[in-house]
Amino acid sequence: MAALEGTKKLMQEFKLDKKYITLMKVCLVILIAFLALGFSLPFLPDENGENLKGTLMITIMCTVLFGAFSILTWRTLKKLPFADVAADEDGVWYLHIGKDNGLIPWDKIHTVKERLYMQRLDLLDIDNQELLRVEYQLLGFEMLREILNDRAGAQNKNLDQSSFSKGPFYHLFYLAAVIGFSALGFYVGKSGDPLLGYGAMSVVVIFIIYEYIATAISVKITGNVINVSYPFTNKNILLTDIDDIVIADEFDKGNRIPEVWIITKNAKKPFKLKQLGADSNLVYKTLKRAANL
Repeated sequence: MAALEGTKKLMQEFKLDKKYITLMKVCLVILIAFLALGFSLPFLPDENGENLKGTLMITIMCTVLFGAFSILTWRTLKKLPFADVAADEDGVWYLHIGKDNGLIPWDKIHTVKERLYMQRLDLLDIDNQELLRVEYQLLGFEMLREILNDRAGAQNKNLDQSSFSKGPFYHLFYLAAVIGFSALGFYVGKSGDPLLGYGAMSVVVIFIIYEYIATAISVKITGNVINVSYPFTNKNILLTDIDDIVIADEFDKGNRIPEVWIITKNAKKPFKLKQLGADSNLVYKTLKRAANL
């Protein structure tokens, strides 16, 4: 709410992190270098002169792979100067367009849609048409996300949803992982390397099982209770025991992965809810509304 109070007093600007722009430029240079190397292979001297087909295949693969990534990176770089946004009590807009021509009022934003793989938020109207993009790499992104969740999408009917859960593919994935690594360990152990097969693979399987058991698979709002379910246990949380509900971010290889935390008075650690078959912003707003926070 402190972030929201700030917007009532003055306009806030959120600009793209220059480190991210530099990183993208470096990536483009590296991709072009590999692309040029692939192009040059057929012209490099070959003592045997018998591997022309293989060389051409590598050249084609380099052209397709590094060429595609180079184009994608270049197109992304072209859009970055126009990613900066600003917000105040009236709404949000792109900085390069200005408030007079680009203002999107808060009540026009129906949904704040998470694009996890694109690392951004899309602001959509009631017809699911894109109004504005909010890149995760904006400086002060966490503050802007909080402002968006406070101000935008109040009329979204999905906020009446009372439960969220992981889909069947999540459970199948972990089952397949346990079976696959167990079979691999058994095969390697029988092939003459019991330490790697039975030892190391057992550790991997135990870790997979632990991660599965320790991860919440659903959350349900029932009356004055929020029920958080795990594969073999359930935890009922009284709404009166909740101190706060926040969106936190886990970073994996530079990617921001949002998750919802339920912070209670009695538990030492928060209850972490991640990828429960719905947008984390929707889960966050729904739970906050239920807890009257």
